[in-house]
Amino acid sequence: MPLAKVSTGITLYYESHGRGEPIVFIPGTGFAGNVWIESQVQELARSHQVIVHDPRGCGRSTHAKGIYTIGLMGNDVVALLEHLGVVQAHVIGHSMGGRIGLSIALNFPGKVKSLIIAAGGSGPASREGPEAVPGLPFRIAFELMKMSFEGYVKHEICDSDTYFTPSFRKEHPDKVRAFHEMVWSQHAKLEEYLRLVIARSNWEATHRLDDVIVPTLVVVGDSDVVGANHVQQAAVLADRIPKAESRVLKGQSHGFFWQAPEETNAWIAEWVKHH
Repeated sequence: MPLAKVSTGITLYYESHGRGEPIVFIPGTGFAGNVWIESQVQELARSHQVIVHDPRGCGRSTHAKGIYTIGLMGNDVVALLEHLGVVQAHVIGHSMGGRIGLSIALNFPGKVKSLIIAAGGSGPASREGPEAVPGLPFRIAFELMKMSFEGYVKHEICDSDTYFTPSFRKEHPDKVRAFHEMVWSQHAKLEEYLRLVIARSNWEATHRLDDVIVPTLVVVGDSDVVGANHVQQAAVLADRIPKAESRVLKGQSHGFFWQAPEETNAWIAEWVKHH
C-alpha cells in the first residue's frame, strides 16, 4: 500500500494515478480517498496526475487522537504534495474538503494552481439559524443518538436527500447502495468522525475570503439545501472571493460527483485546462 510518513507527524494513505497537470481531491467529512476512484480518477487520470488520499482519522491513514483542525488537515495535504515532489496542484475539495482546500489556498497560495470548492463553505458566519453556532451541531448530535452511528451514515446517503436527489434514488437504488457500501468500507470510525465534525464546525474563514488570490471556482447543486444549506454558503463564497467563478448544477444535490460523474468530470477538465 502507498503510505507516506509526512512532515506533520502522521502516515497518510494515498494513490497517484496518471501523468500531467496534478489534481488533488480532498473528500468530505469521514470519507476516504476510495470515493473518487471509479467516479473521477479513472477518467481524469487519462490526461492528468490525479492524487487522492485518506485524511487523518479515515480509512488507512493514521487514526490520530487529540484535536483535529481544518488548518492541520490542510497542512497534511501540503506535506503529501511535498512528499510526492509536486510543486503546485489544482485542488478540489468536497464539503469539508472544500474548507481544507480553502485553508491551503489561504495559507499556502504558492502550492495552489487553482481551487474548486465543491459544496463547501467558509464557516458558521456564512450560515443561518442553528447552523451558525460554532461547535458540534445539535442536529448531528441528536441524529447520531437516535439512529446509531452506522444508521446515521446510511440514512444520510441512502434515505435522505443529502447526497442524491429523490428521483435518482428511486431510479438507481443499486448505485446508491453500492456507493454507501464503498463509503462505509473506509469511513472514519465514531471517535474520529466526531473530531472531524468538530473541526469542520469550529473553523471560521469567512473574514479571510477577500485574501484568496488563486483562481477559484465555487460549485454547488441547486438542491443542496439539507442541513447546512450549501447553496447559501456557496453564494457567500462566490460573492466574497475575488474574481471567483460560480457554477450552480441544476437537479443536483451534495453528491453530484457520484450522481453525474461524466458531467462533473467534463467541467473539472475544462476548468483545469484553462488554468
